[in-house]
Amino acid sequence: MPQYDQNKNRGAYSSGSYGSGSTPSGPPTYGNENKKVSFSADWITSGITDDAIIFAEGFGEHLKGANFTTSQIRNVFGEIKRIQMAGFNNGRTDFLLLKPKMAYAARRAQDKDRSTGATDFERVMKLAHEAVKARTEHDEVRFKNFCDFIEAILAYHKAAGGRD
Repeated sequence: MPQYDQNKNRGAYSSGSYGSGSTPSGPPTYGNENKKVSFSADWITSGITDDAIIFAEGFGEHLKGANFTTSQIRNVFGEIKRIQMAGFNNGRTDFLLLKPKMAYAARRAQDKDRSTGATDFERVMKLAHEAVKARTEHDEVRFKNFCDFIEAILAYHKAAGGRD
């Protein structure tokens, strides 16, 4: 299992998920003891793959180690499920507003407890969010993949012992 280093690379795994320096470069990389995977927008545009699950597993464990709580993930996930229940096309504005809400929540969490988990979660969510929002006939499918991806992260965070 990779060692978590809170002081290196803005809270990423010490395997160099963000590269060097204080600014993340390239897509975030997470995984398990067997494989590391970089985030791919294809998981949202084309469907969840085995690599998406490996990423979600590592990312969920990382968030737990970064003191990011299940409640913080559920706040976003609850909003996503509400949009899904209303129908993505009816909730498009709410979906677009997720991005600034995540930025606010990340900053608030940082101010509160210096957790890098909030920033890392916001970064991955922004990448996934961007993959959904193109106006195509596949919006509903992309949004469902987005929901599934976030649900996998939540499940692995909880499985890793993430606190409420």
